[in-house]
Amino acid sequence: MTHNLSDHVLPRLREAAALMFWEAEAVRIRLEEPFRLASGNFSPIYINCRRVISEPAFMSLFVAAALTVLERGGAQFEAVAGGETAGIPFAAYLAQGLGRRMLYVRKKAKGHGIASKVEGQVRSGDRVLLVEDLITDGGSKIGFLEALREAGGTVADALVLFDRQQGGAEVLGSHGARLHSVTDRGTILAVAEGAKLLSTADRQAVEAYFEDPEAWHRERNLEFRRS
Repeated sequence: MTHNLSDHVLPRLREAAALMFWEAEAVRIRLEEPFRLASGNFSPIYINCRRVISEPAFMSLFVAAALTVLERGGAQFEAVAGGETAGIPFAAYLAQGLGRRMLYVRKKAKGHGIASKVEGQVRSGDRVLLVEDLITDGGSKIGFLEALREAGGTVADALVLFDRQQGGAEVLGSHGARLHSVTDRGTILAVAEGAKLLSTADRQAVEAYFEDPEAWHRERNLEFRRS
């Protein structure tokens, strides 16, 4: 029987990235005083991917893990585009590590000059990998996909460092892009419990939020905003 080595390596890389998240204090848990998210909703877990860009060892791991993830997922691309702003450093590291051209895409066009949304050179038909730090429901990524396509690129794949596993893959899929992630919520909670960084009870409390965020908000008399 033939075994694919990446079937064994990839889970270890995901776990290593998850543990380094905890070491860099890029993940926080607050059950009693939940965090307010950009959407206006609340969450007992907060992921700050920006903290890890200051850790050379983590960023080296990110590039190695991303390469394995992308190869395993069959992603093919000539250029790497970081989404403004958090995706830009991850795209830069990845482009440098893989020897690919680097772009970045703005949330909205500049108000002067040629009003570009995409910076860097997009060649007609370029296969572009969109890189972001984190994905929740995927809604904020659609504008980036559309801008890159309008600039002449083909975008069939997106890579994130962290997937909150809240429907982002499905949303991107409905817009013609496959989601690849270096690590995710399930992995980060499992390794924390295994390393005694998080109790079983606290892990279950966090998972209860993801099972039904609206009910979780309602139980705490918190406003829930549907996307």
